[in-house]
Amino acid sequence: MPTIRQAIIELLKDEELNGIDISQALSVQEKEVYEHLTHIKRTLRKQGIRLQVTPYHCLGCGYSFKDRDRFDRPGRCPVCKGSHIRMATFHMAK
Repeated sequence: MPTIRQAIIELLKDEELNGIDISQALSVQEKEVYEHLTHIKRTLRKQGIRLQVTPYHCLGCGYSFKDRDRFDRPGRCPVCKGSHIRMATFHMAK
């Protein structure tokens, strides 16, 4: 039986997913997924594999959260203060 982190890694090998997709596939809370992704990123880096992140993106003004270090969802856009934000996606890249 694989751990949750191993299961997330297996999911990200095959396709690009956001936090909600991962949480639904593994039946865990979305918040828990983001906590695991922090550790997964370090583990993969040691193996020479990158966790590729397509950043959150404001649908109102187009602001990209590309410099954001945290994986969890931002509450609102720092530019337009809007809350319509496209989810970040994650996948593995060599």
